[in-house]
Amino acid sequence: MASARGRALGVLGLTSALACGSEGASEQGSEREAELVQPLAEAPGVTAYSGRIEFEGGGVIQNWRVEGSLAPDRDGPSSGVRLIFDAEGLEGRSVRVGMLPALAAARQEVAFGSPGQPGEPRANWTRFDFGGDRASGTIEVELLAPGSDWHAADAVIVLEVHARGELRGHRLAVLRGPRSEMVNGEARFEGGRAVLALLPVERRPSVVKAARVGAEGITLDGRRDEAVWRADGAQRLLSSRTGEPPRELEEQLGGPTWVWFAWDEEALYVAAQLPDPDLYAPHERRDDPLYRDEAFEVFLAADNSGRAYLEHQVSARGVHFDARFPEYRKGDEAWNGSWRSAVRLDGELDERGGDRGWSVELAFPWAELCAETELRCPVAAGTRLRTNVFRLDKPDRKSQVGLALSPTLRPDFHAWGNAAVLELID
Repeated sequence: MASARGRALGVLGLTSALACGSEGASEQGSEREAELVQPLAEAPGVTAYSGRIEFEGGGVIQNWRVEGSLAPDRDGPSSGVRLIFDAEGLEGRSVRVGMLPALAAARQEVAFGSPGQPGEPRANWTRFDFGGDRASGTIEVELLAPGSDWHAADAVIVLEVHARGELRGHRLAVLRGPRSEMVNGEARFEGGRAVLALLPVERRPSVVKAARVGAEGITLDGRRDEAVWRADGAQRLLSSRTGEPPRELEEQLGGPTWVWFAWDEEALYVAAQLPDPDLYAPHERRDDPLYRDEAFEVFLAADNSGRAYLEHQVSARGVHFDARFPEYRKGDEAWNGSWRSAVRLDGELDERGGDRGWSVELAFPWAELCAETELRCPVAAGTRLRTNVFRLDKPDRKSQVGLALSPTLRPDFHAWGNAAVLELID
């Protein structure tokens, strides 16, 4: 029986993922039915697929299976998978096998009236040529673990066949079997990318480093001009729930939102650069509900238990909201912490539009963090704690969107299970 993942794979074979090259529109494309692939549980850690994929020119891929499980390269041992399949009729061809995040595998774009498939920085690709001792028979391909920037819940394993040495040119069409198809208006095009498997990826939190502040210290002025901020440690905020790169939102805002971390014996420091063409901060008093509009938000705790944590928010106007939570979502909003912030604007708050954004620096005293959470002082290089950072924004001043340092995996900014691991380093 086909599992839920098998059904999802069949659907993915008909997604509007557009392929590069000169594949023509299918005459019966609009009537083509989904070709499901049956995943068979062969053994622990092995998924076999009952199917046959035929390519333009007579090449065939069949009887494939995937061994192993996927874990991203952060906060623990990473792991990739081995793809094994039978091939025939592909002599003289070049093959690319790739692993892509599921949403990226389905992404489409059209340029100059022709369908195409955009590149994906998170993808892992392996290339080999058919010929010699690899002309046909059983082929094994090792696919590396997802990279440190991978947060997608699922990975799609795909295969492309090219004329040898022409990986940037024509891909041979997939004539039969699960494939990414191309859609342009009413026309459906035969894709050049076979879809072999849909695999779960172990969910892991982001891991970030806080560099030690040098002798110059940090002056909170929102400028981020100290040497420690220039170190290689910038973190891009992602879609708050899924961890996908928020490309469309970044286009609206004028670019990615970046955060940095630093520390010394007195405090933990956080800095952020927030592009924004329309600075919006309607609240003017401390503990006003900044979270209903636009704010930069930092959660801090010793662990991810959901107990004994602090929430801090600051707006582009420099207004603070904070609360302490002895238990999950049981907060004390009357509490006012001793943390500090400094905001620098590149635009005007009281005029709509025409802005470029804002930056902020924040300082959280260790004495307070250790008093209000289960963190132990004094801290030192190697100390680990948990954090999540959010950006709340209303691009149209109506609908709110959220970005996160580490995706929450569910619609709850207080979800601690996947909060980022923050490590202090020298």
